[in-house]
Amino acid sequence: MNKKQRALAAIKHKSVDRIPTMFRAIGYISKSLMEHFGIGDSNDPDLLVNDFRKLEKSLGFDFWSSGCNIGKFSTFIPKYVGPDLEYRDGNYYSAVGIPTAAKTIEKYDYSFTRILKNPLAECSSPGEVEGFLTGKLDRFDFSNIINNVFASDYFADYRSKKDAERLSMKSFSGSKEDFICIGNNMNSMYMLCSYLRGMDNFLYDLAGNKKMAEAIITEVGEFVIEYHKRYLDNAGDMAEFFGAWDDVAMQNGMMFPPEDFKRYFLPYWKKLITMVKARDIIFCWHCCGNVEDVLPLMIDAGIDVFDVFQTSARNMDVEKFYNKFGKDVCVHGGIDVQKLLVSGSHSQIRDEVARIKELWGNGGGIILGPSHEIVPETPIDNVLFLYEELNR
Repeated sequence: MNKKQRALAAIKHKSVDRIPTMFRAIGYISKSLMEHFGIGDSNDPDLLVNDFRKLEKSLGFDFWSSGCNIGKFSTFIPKYVGPDLEYRDGNYYSAVGIPTAAKTIEKYDYSFTRILKNPLAECSSPGEVEGFLTGKLDRFDFSNIINNVFASDYFADYRSKKDAERLSMKSFSGSKEDFICIGNNMNSMYMLCSYLRGMDNFLYDLAGNKKMAEAIITEVGEFVIEYHKRYLDNAGDMAEFFGAWDDVAMQNGMMFPPEDFKRYFLPYWKKLITMVKARDIIFCWHCCGNVEDVLPLMIDAGIDVFDVFQTSARNMDVEKFYNKFGKDVCVHGGIDVQKLLVSGSHSQIRDEVARIKELWGNGGGIILGPSHEIVPETPIDNVLFLYEELNR
């Protein structure tokens, strides 16, 4: 099997020649690994984009994940064409009126997006919410689908024509090794509600101001559905994998009652999943934490892949998860990045990999790799050892 055949078989719970593997890490770890292998110039700001294939080969993993998508460098989104922005984040929050800025951890040369303001925080009536997002749909050119690496200021969108062509959807269209992925932004319905209203405010709304909660969820849900209808109309014929994410859970359980998820959010997820699956595209749903209360609902709604499979969360132990869900959904992740990779011994890493391989075997149902991005405190030696074990 080539890597794409292997992943497709795993997703469909069919036999594989070996368990497919993936990699994901913050840039600091990725660049440290590339420096270890002598790949490229560590001072090159475009090192990952230029040389990601070389790290794939050196570590021996099948796919470089973006989180909810199986292809970090083969994920495509509509181009932003709206008003000039002071800062453009990769998730397009700033593009829909949620001001953002970069926050940098200098020690690790690591930048992430922080929300500066919740634009609907001061709204006092449901009528003030209507149209806030849906009125901004024309800020996106759905006929111009670009590689996700061009979406933010971190990966500037003024690359040379050669680089743009190398990372275009057309360049990946005939690939027997890579998936053309879409999704990845503007589908995190609970998170969008929280960023618009403020997390505390929105949770208070869910608990005691139902009309406001319903107004915000309706605005977000209708925006998400229309955004992705236009997205699919323009990219759906070439896309193979759709990534969606929504962190509705914490380590110990849901952020809000599962009944509210089922009542308010699930209907929109069902619409989105149906739209995607109607085009024969694989649907992956990402959620951190303990999602045991709502994952069955999403499996019934039709998801094919579940990410992140965070084994350090309550009741998400590998064996418990396998017994509950292992036959019903393909999982993407499984190797703990919070404790095991940071402070675990080589023997502990070996034992965990062996345990997962024994449970799933070669019957499909898992794409194995870090449960989330490998964090900067992780010893490079542990990462190298992990991939030796995954490739064994």
